[in-house]
Amino acid sequence: MTPTSLRRIPEKDVRPGDIRWLVQVAVEHATLEERWGAPEVTEDDFAEWFCFAFSPAQGEVFILLRQVHHAPVGGFVLSVTEGLFSREAADRIVQALDIAGARITDVNAEVTP
Repeated sequence: MTPTSLRRIPEKDVRPGDIRWLVQVAVEHATLEERWGAPEVTEDDFAEWFCFAFSPAQGEVFILLRQVHHAPVGGFVLSVTEGLFSREAADRIVQALDIAGARITDVNAEVTP
């Protein structure tokens, strides 16, 4: 996976039932926006969210999410489709984002090492 293989997709094309929380990524909002453009903003029953959705391969998607107001932690949550649900895929995604200093800070306990 490389930065050139990532394709931004509309957040509405990501079905919530198809993705799972994988990791927390320490990355500055402004830096992410500078590299990948403005986020979309969506709303659910709980909050408004900044969203950056991508498709690195046919049938796979991932999305970076952060609450617009009162985010409980810094950075973004990375949620992925099943084919990307691994620590190795998370590492590849963070590298492909092509943002100096971006790093994984927390991993879903269900992820096998």
